[in-house]
Amino acid sequence: MHNVIALRFRMAMVAGLVAAFVLPGPVAYAASDYRTPRAGEEYVTELWGEQATAPARNRRSITALNLGVAWIPEAPRDYEVLPFGAFFLWRNPEGGRDRLRAVLAGLYNEVRYQRRPDWLGKTELVLTLDSLTVPTERQEFVEGVRIDEEELEWHRVHLGFGFSWRADLAPHHQDNALEASLTYEPGILLFSEGSDTADGFRTPNDTYEGRVHLRFRADALERNIMELPHEGWSTGFDGWYGHRARWRDWGGGPVFGAQDGSEHREWLAARFHALAAAGLPFGEPDRHRLIASLYGGIGKDLDRFSAFRLGGEPGGGEWEALARPAVAGAIFDEFFSRSYAVANLEYRYELLFFCYLHLRGQFAWLERARFAPDGTADWEMDTLPALGAAVTCGAPWNSQLELAYNFNFGLLREEGGDSEFGGHSVTLAWSKEF
Repeated sequence: MHNVIALRFRMAMVAGLVAAFVLPGPVAYAASDYRTPRAGEEYVTELWGEQATAPARNRRSITALNLGVAWIPEAPRDYEVLPFGAFFLWRNPEGGRDRLRAVLAGLYNEVRYQRRPDWLGKTELVLTLDSLTVPTERQEFVEGVRIDEEELEWHRVHLGFGFSWRADLAPHHQDNALEASLTYEPGILLFSEGSDTADGFRTPNDTYEGRVHLRFRADALERNIMELPHEGWSTGFDGWYGHRARWRDWGGGPVFGAQDGSEHREWLAARFHALAAAGLPFGEPDRHRLIASLYGGIGKDLDRFSAFRLGGEPGGGEWEALARPAVAGAIFDEFFSRSYAVANLEYRYELLFFCYLHLRGQFAWLERARFAPDGTADWEMDTLPALGAAVTCGAPWNSQLELAYNFNFGLLREEGGDSEFGGHSVTLAWSKEF
């Protein structure tokens, strides 16, 4: 999630942002050995003859509100404009005995609490919550077309408990660590028909689902004042084994057809990610950054409710947000896929110490549903290359703004009864720290 800074200026913010593009580096910085301010550090500089200050921040205790909207032209109805938002909580007190990370949106919640008793040494006790309870129908998409006849209202809630092991990593900031955990996540899946679900479509039965979750994270990143990866690396792995107590045959719709319950009663999934950030050998290296990342996932016996969900979800710079792949330009959760690989390359230029320009490229390779000649779904491995640009800046009231545009050459969007390649998205995200 985005974290934020406080900026004290005696000049208007609007004038400052305009000048950031017209008068970039030399106006704000004169020294050739310029060093980008790091997350949490106090930073004082002279900007156009005026003093600008970013005060020190306690990065061990963060409460932030994240709001935004994605505009996706030519998306299916009801999905052209998609608002999003959540509270982000991070508590990691000095000494590291307790740690809390939470993303709270009411209909979607993700909570992880870890406690280290004295008698366990570096081993921690872990409690988790993962829930998605949207009280409306959810459709799947094929070639940018809504499959209303197979829509479902479905909810999932998983608790979790287990153990983790943690050790510090250089450069030894509060969020640099190596961590491995093993948890058991008991949960429940609930289903009901939607208003447009086809007659004869068989709804899955409500069921208990237990998951064993093996998780690994390693973070050795330095982050800049806007909490963006600046230098170093981060990597991680997740593996799941899932079992449903009772799972009957379901489906029977015109596109995806009948589904064999016995085939998906037990399932396996694994995903990994790796990210590295470094400077470029020209000009002032701290202002020219290159960020490369790679994501991959594969599974066995996955269905609509256990497969990887991929789409254009908002990102962030903290280590759990970095673990989630996104498909540039896509609708949230547009694809459910049994295997994928996503490679990203970003050039980032520091316009001002609180304002950054991003130029991004992505190459995604994923299994997705395509229409066969008879109108049913056929699974294919497709490529989805994309280009994008964004600006991230500090803003008034202790907040941060990001405006991003993406064009994905491999997305399919319905137009005039046919689906054509190419999809746009524009995203505006605002984050305020309290």
